[in-house]
Amino acid sequence: MNDSARVNDAACKRLGASGVVKLNKQTIQVIVGAKAESIGDEMKKVVARGPVAAASADAAHVAAPAPAAKPQAVPNAVTIAELVSPITGEVVALDQVPDEAFASKAVGDGVAVKPTDKTVVSPAAGTIVKIFNTNHAFCLETEKGAEIVVHMGIDTVALNGQGFKRLVEEGAEVTAGQPVLELDLDFLNANARSMISPVVCSNIDDFSGLVIKADGHVVAGQTPLYEIKSK
Repeated sequence: MNDSARVNDAACKRLGASGVVKLNKQTIQVIVGAKAESIGDEMKKVVARGPVAAASADAAHVAAPAPAAKPQAVPNAVTIAELVSPITGEVVALDQVPDEAFASKAVGDGVAVKPTDKTVVSPAAGTIVKIFNTNHAFCLETEKGAEIVVHMGIDTVALNGQGFKRLVEEGAEVTAGQPVLELDLDFLNANARSMISPVVCSNIDDFSGLVIKADGHVVAGQTPLYEIKSK
C-alpha cells in the first residue's frame, strides 16, 4: 500500500479483525486469527480483479476506539483450560517475541517457547480446527471454547513448509500431549528469522484472563504452561 496511515483501524475491527499492526508506511498486519489463511485467499482474488474504489469520506473518518486492555484473570475465577507446553525448550515472555503482532498481544495473550526438540504436541484436549498449508502453525479449540494458536517461529510461513512435518489433519480430535507437528530443527535454526514460538489464546477477551505457570525450561506435554480463567 502507499500509506498505512490511511487504513481505518475501526472499520477493520468492525469486520472481525482482533487487531491492526502498522509495521511501516507500506505494510500492515490485520490480525484475524485462525481464519487468516482463508481470508488471505479471498483477498488475493480481490486484488486480482484490479483496483478497489476508495472508501467514502464518511467511512474514512470513523474515529478509532482506544485500544482495549487485555483482561486480567479474576481472583477465584474458575479454570476452564489448563495448557501444557506444546514444545520442549525455554520459555520466552510474549513481549520479547521479535514480532510486533505477537509482542503487542494483538494476536492473543500467552507466552512463547524457544524449542530444543523436534516434536510439537497439542497443549490441551480439543479439536485441531486449522493447520496452515505450510505446517508452521496450528489452531486448537478446547472443549470450553478457548482458541489456542501454536505458531512455530517467526516469519516461518516464508519457508513454504520446509522444516515442518504434519502428524495429524484438520478436524482431528486430540488429547493433551498428542504429537501434531515434527520439526527439522537444524534446518529451521539455520533458515528461520527466529524460532521463538508463541502459544497464545486468540479469543482471550471471551475469558477473564490467564495465569502463567511456566518459567525457564519446559517439557512438551508435561510442564504446565498457563491456565485460562472464566469470567
